Amino acid sequence: MLRPLDAHAPYDVGPYRLLAGLGSGGMGTVHLALPPDGGPDDLVALKTVRRDLELEGDFRVRFRREAEAARAVRSPYVSALVDADPDAERPWLATAYVVGPSLDEAVTRTGALSVPVVRELGADLARGLAAVHGARLVHRDLKPANVVLGTGGPRLIDFGIAQAYDATALTATGIMVGSPGFMSPEHVAGDRSVTARSDVFCLGAVLCFAATGRGPFQDSELAAIVHRIAQGQADLSGLPEELREVVTACLHRDPEQRPTPGELVRALDPAAGERPAAPAPRTGAFPWPDGVRKVITEYEIAVGRALIAPPAPRRAPGPAAAPSPAGSPSVPGSVPDAGPAGMATDAPAARRRRNRLRWAVGTGAGLLVGTVTALLLPLLGDGAGTGADAGASASPGGTGAGGGEAAAVPVVSSKTRDFGPDALDRSRLPAGWSPWSASFEGSGSPLDCALSGTVIVCRLHTEDGNRLWLEARNASDGTALWRYPAEDEPADGTRVDGLDLDARHAYITSADGDGFAILRLDDGEPVATLPGAPGYAPSTARVHKDRILVSYTGGAGTGGAHNMLFRAYALEDRRQLWERVINMAYPASLDVVGDRVWVDGALEAQTLDLATGKTLARVPERCVLAGRGSRHAVCPDGVRDSGTLRQISGFEGSGSMTVSQSGLAVVGGPQRRDGSGYLRAIDLAAGREKWSVTVGRTQAAVVAADRVLVLGDAGARSFELDSGEGEVQRTYADWPKEDGPGATFVTAAPTTVMVSGGALFLTFEDGTLLSVAAP
Repeated sequence: MLRPLDAHAPYDVGPYRLLAGLGSGGMGTVHLALPPDGGPDDLVALKTVRRDLELEGDFRVRFRREAEAARAVRSPYVSALVDADPDAERPWLATAYVVGPSLDEAVTRTGALSVPVVRELGADLARGLAAVHGARLVHRDLKPANVVLGTGGPRLIDFGIAQAYDATALTATGIMVGSPGFMSPEHVAGDRSVTARSDVFCLGAVLCFAATGRGPFQDSELAAIVHRIAQGQADLSGLPEELREVVTACLHRDPEQRPTPGELVRALDPAAGERPAAPAPRTGAFPWPDGVRKVITEYEIAVGRALIAPPAPRRAPGPAAAPSPAGSPSVPGSVPDAGPAGMATDAPAARRRRNRLRWAVGTGAGLLVGTVTALLLPLLGDGAGTGADAGASASPGGTGAGGGEAAAVPVVSSKTRDFGPDALDRSRLPAGWSPWSASFEGSGSPLDCALSGTVIVCRLHTEDGNRLWLEARNASDGTALWRYPAEDEPADGTRVDGLDLDARHAYITSADGDGFAILRLDDGEPVATLPGAPGYAPSTARVHKDRILVSYTGGAGTGGAHNMLFRAYALEDRRQLWERVINMAYPASLDVVGDRVWVDGALEAQTLDLATGKTLARVPERCVLAGRGSRHAVCPDGVRDSGTLRQISGFEGSGSMTVSQSGLAVVGGPQRRDGSGYLRAIDLAAGREKWSVTVGRTQAAVVAADRVLVLGDAGARSFELDSGEGEVQRTYADWPKEDGPGATFVTAAPTTVMVSGGALFLTFEDGTLLSVAAP
């Protein structure tokens, strides 16, 4: 779905004005854009390259080759190149924009397509490939994410790695490009040329995905995917019989045995006749099922809003300001102001906006036409139409500072291991959410994150650890909201620690190192502070119901002989309620478990009374919580109840294991089984293994409701918590890969994981944020 423009996005690129964000990929960022005086028929997807790619010596040659390749293809089944500038400071390329979701998103959100729809989809994509091959090109990256579903049918997009047949100079480096799971055997082998028949193989894999919701080579490990492709081990067990013959032919290991695009068209569309690659006559819209048409309508409405939104002001040199929530094209129900009250508007610009607005109303002819019309028609008049409520929008995290009850929103932390019984309840998703991918600006890597309602806040650090700061994102689409401290404030040595959120505010150590800052969640503005303490450094903040708990590190440092300080404040008026000095404690361990305060240290762990700060239980051992707010603590002699510190089990685990609220510990197996790693579930009360599953190169395991989610190898697997059965598996196209030589197929491990509303919210070392539907 469209995303509001990032706070750091330029106003325009070349002759095009940017309207909204579309996404990012291996080459760079893509925006929805419009030329001067352009209308809805002139919309383009404008791709700008990553800054680091510009430094490669042969990059502009490759980029110019890409533009020339795309310009040579003209077909109603391929998104056409409109314009390009390989010589710009940041080279860019614009292709005709198709209003609709990718095949990947559509199938993920609405389910597999029926046989008749897959046949018609496949015939059109084969016609698109015929046009590509007719221009002596190979697409080389045909996958569900590169097929866009518009009202008129599917379109092939992204010639980001297409090369002419004779362009050997740029492909002789041994670099393998493509998308695992949708690559041909000759592609993954790297020792044979990739030809037009390779695209046919990829099309077969795409059709299998469209008809089943799974790729034919899907597996838990990338190495296994590559092996299965190379050996021709396609899983077509869920493929309808009517499609099995044509898909099997496409997936033949021998390229010469695969059909041509023309033969595919005739097989999928018997009415194609003697000119199968020619545009097929179609009256009316493509026969998408209702679910897909509804998603397309959502895109049409979002594009309509982007078209009628007033242009963002050109930014003056200096730090970029965050975009106004009222201008967000993807937020349902938000309509931008026509202009400030009493301010004269440019008449031609206003007329162009009204024309685009009428088009936006016209696009809502599907399932949501009534809502769109009611929303937009009041703005069709000639006046500015600013109205009292014209730009109003609710605060993302509640009512904000200034009174009123905060909204009852879920708050989760990336330090959690069991996300609770409602973690998969889709009614808790942020309004307007759809899968998205984004990146933090600059070189920051995320350390930990928290999610409250529609706002994600992450704590980032530089590689040398000399600087730490916060960045907030909209959980619905990943767009930037705010940063603390602001970019124009002194940065060297800045450290912010101990992040926590509630429905209205973020709580963090102050950027100036003196006490704690309370920030408004919707815009990051400081609204209050909690004082520091002479001789102490602020460490951690935790908010719980009507209390704010904070800790401070003594002069000797964490775990030193000097005392550590803990305080409690009233949330309403920030009165100090109690204070404790605890020797040898770890201030960063501060947490709330049930109705008690948790503190551990080098010599002991203890729980305190939330109301008074007095010690209620202690154990003379170093214990750690099994996740944020966990009911279980892992100690040298076994697992204990984190509130009472009574022993539950003698099982000797580690602080990194996942323990569910019901007392089931999910840990890695001590050896390997059948050459792969595995997880086992230990019933702590009974002290025995309950089940185990093979998981390959596991990177994280968390509990969500009654499921265990295992993340790794570009996707997630889900098992029933109680039995380890009922596996559901998904892979995600935007999952980043590790950097460095030879890392083409090595996927990165997520640095933080959160589950809420049936969605995963993940971050990675390279600064990628990813939000996708959980399996």
